Amino acid sequence: MIKKSVLQNNIVLITEPVESSNTVAIGFYFAVGSRFEGPGRRGISHFCEHLLFKGTSNRSRRDIALTFDRMGGMVNAFTERDDVCMYCVIPSSQENVFTALNSLSDMAYNCNFPVNELEKERSVVCNEISAVEDDSEESALDALAATIWKGSPLSQNITGTVEDVMLLSREVVEDWYDTYFRKGELTVFVTGSFDVNQVENILKALPERKPCLEYPKALHTEKSLFWNSGVFHKKSSFAQTQMYQVYPFEMPLTCGRYYALLVLNSLFGDTMSSRLFESLREQKGLCYSVYSFFSCYEDVGIWASCVSCDLKSAKEASHSLIEEYNLLLKGISDSEIEAAKEHLCGEEIMGGEDVEYVMKRLARNLAMGLPLLTTEETVATIRKVPKCDIIDMAHSLIESGLGTFFSFGKKNPGIENCISKN
Repeated sequence: MIKKSVLQNNIVLITEPVESSNTVAIGFYFAVGSRFEGPGRRGISHFCEHLLFKGTSNRSRRDIALTFDRMGGMVNAFTERDDVCMYCVIPSSQENVFTALNSLSDMAYNCNFPVNELEKERSVVCNEISAVEDDSEESALDALAATIWKGSPLSQNITGTVEDVMLLSREVVEDWYDTYFRKGELTVFVTGSFDVNQVENILKALPERKPCLEYPKALHTEKSLFWNSGVFHKKSSFAQTQMYQVYPFEMPLTCGRYYALLVLNSLFGDTMSSRLFESLREQKGLCYSVYSFFSCYEDVGIWASCVSCDLKSAKEASHSLIEEYNLLLKGISDSEIEAAKEHLCGEEIMGGEDVEYVMKRLARNLAMGLPLLTTEETVATIRKVPKCDIIDMAHSLIESGLGTFFSFGKKNPGIENCISKN
C-alpha cells in the first residue's frame, strides 16, 4: 500500500512497502534544478549535487563512499531542470535502512564543502561538461532546448558551461545549498522491504524545512507556454546529423491524457516494432538510431522524435520522418495499440521487481500531479486506455500548428519544407 505523509518538519514522505523484495530504494528529491538558476548561478544545482558526496561535519568523503560500499549497495544522484535527486539502493535490513537514511540526511543537512574537495570536484564537473560536449546526442538535446525555449529558463543546459562553473565561489555554492538543500522543500520516497515506522521516526527527528508546494495547485515557476516553432538548423562538427520533430503540450496532463500519450509514444517510436523503427531503419535503411520520447516539466511538456544518420541520408530521412506523422493522422490499428499496451505492461511488471524503478515511478507521478499507483494499478490503467483517447492525443499534438523541426549537423540537410503540413 502506498502511503503519503507530511511530517511535522514539512518533509513529505511517500512509502511503498514490497514485502517480497530483498532490497530498499531511498530517494531524496530537492525542489531545485537548472531552470531556477539566473546569471552567475548557471550549473550550480548540478555542482551542489556533486558536492553532496564530498563530506559533512560528521563524515568524510571516504566515509560516505564506504558506508554504501560495505553494504554492497549503491548511492548516486542526478540533476534535472526541475529537481535534484540523491538516492541509494541497499540490501534490506533495519540496520542498513537506519545507516543509509542517516547518511543521506547528513548529506542533505550538514555538507561542509572542504576547500580541497570543492576544487577537485570543480575539475571533475568541468570534465563532465567536456564529455557532454563530445557526445553528439547530448549536445543535440542541449541545442534543441536552447532553440525551442529560446530565452526562457528551460533553454539553459543542466550542467552549465565550464566558464559558468569556474565562476562559482565557495560562498555562493554554500548559500545555494543552504537555501535549497538544507532548508528547501524535500520529498523522500522509500520502496522495498522496510519498516515504515522506523523510516518515519528517523525523518521526523530532522530539522524543519520549507513546506512543499502542492502541484499542480501551486507552481515554483510562472506558468507560460513559451515556444519557438518553425524549422531550425545548428551547425556541429559531428559526423552524424541529428534531426528532431517536436510538439509541445501544456502541463499538467490529466491521468487519461498521460497514459494515452504513453501508448501513442510506444507504438510510434519507442520499440523495435514501432512505426519509426520499422519504416526508417528496417524498411528503408536510412539510419541506425531512430526513436520517440516525451519529457514533462512543471509547466510544459514535449513529445519528440529523433533520427540520427549520415548527411547523405538526412534529406530522405527527414521527409520519411514527417511522412510518418502524416500517416499517423490517417489511422491507428487496434493491433498496434494492443501491442503497445502489452509492451508497456510488460515493462511495468518487470520494473515492479526493481525497487529503484518503483521509487522513480512514484516520484514521476507525484511531480506530474498523477495518482500514486502500484504496479498492478499501473498495468490496469494502461490496458484500459481507450483508442479514441490515443487518436485524440495524436491529432491534438500534430495539428496544433506548433511543430518544430530541428537539425544538428555539419550542414542543413535540405529540410526547409519538410514540415509544411506540420
